[in-house]
Amino acid sequence: MRADNTWIMDDATRNKFLKKYKTQVASATSTICATLSVTPLENIKTRMQTHNFQNVFQCVRYLWRTEGPRGYVAGALPPLASVTAVRVVNFSTYNAAKHRISEFVERITGESPLATYNAPGSSPTVSTLLTFTTAGFIAGLITAPLACPFELAKNVVQTSVLVSHRAQASPDAVRDPSLRNKPRLGTIEAIRQIVCRYGFRGLYTGFHLHAMRDTIGSGLYFSVYETVKQVAARELGPDKSPFGGPMIAGAICSTVPWFCTYPLDTRKTRAQSVLLGKAKEVGEASAAVSRSSMYKGLSIILIRTGVNNMILLSMFEYIKMRINQLEG
Repeated sequence: MRADNTWIMDDATRNKFLKKYKTQVASATSTICATLSVTPLENIKTRMQTHNFQNVFQCVRYLWRTEGPRGYVAGALPPLASVTAVRVVNFSTYNAAKHRISEFVERITGESPLATYNAPGSSPTVSTLLTFTTAGFIAGLITAPLACPFELAKNVVQTSVLVSHRAQASPDAVRDPSLRNKPRLGTIEAIRQIVCRYGFRGLYTGFHLHAMRDTIGSGLYFSVYETVKQVAARELGPDKSPFGGPMIAGAICSTVPWFCTYPLDTRKTRAQSVLLGKAKEVGEASAAVSRSSMYKGLSIILIRTGVNNMILLSMFEYIKMRINQLEG
């Protein structure tokens, strides 16, 4: 029976909608939860990449003493809005691409990589690895133009206090409490200033590095995830819980790509974070960070991305499972 309010779907219509767009619904919901849970770690990672902190603890102390609690949640809105949109496009593109590639391989070889993958107790093969990796490459390349401006805005907002007030180049930045009350650049204002100073092309500063990072990282991400999930499912037997294999695979697939792409991410973050500020201050900030290791902040990103993807992928699989169980 249809609801009295024409704006509310009846159960059958809702279930049909959810089943048709289960990838989009599951990826959006899980991304919001995962992004909110790791925002403080993301802020620490960005500061580590754009300032020559000696270690993570010094960075954490700096944030508390100079920026206060707001330093841990700065730039939370851009990731929440943009990462959700990017993740939906990324997962949707990957899902479509892997089916197309599997169909192409089946026409040539007579064997479907996805059918092999989904067979109970199956093991990874060359065709499944190539299918998942290629589909991941495509997904990463497609989403890079959408993700770059939003990630750039996030980086500028998170480091606006560092760059604008020369804390990035100051050896006593960690012990300088005066920055706690300095105004932080807002997301909209950051985008406006970048466009005014550099034009719309400024929003794509470091895009070539971003595209390389996302293409390589997405290919490795999905390949490792699907492979580890397949092996875990075989070892765990009939246990179909989304908090078993997917959670294990999420932790592993999130760390492996970063070892390969982290230098690209650091170079990209540094290029994006010094777009605004007075010329002298930007120059000092750039000189300061150039002396820092390209792998600064890697420990934080591994913790952050491990937690993020354990939450993301286990929730993603759980929501898809619940949607598949709906009637209709």
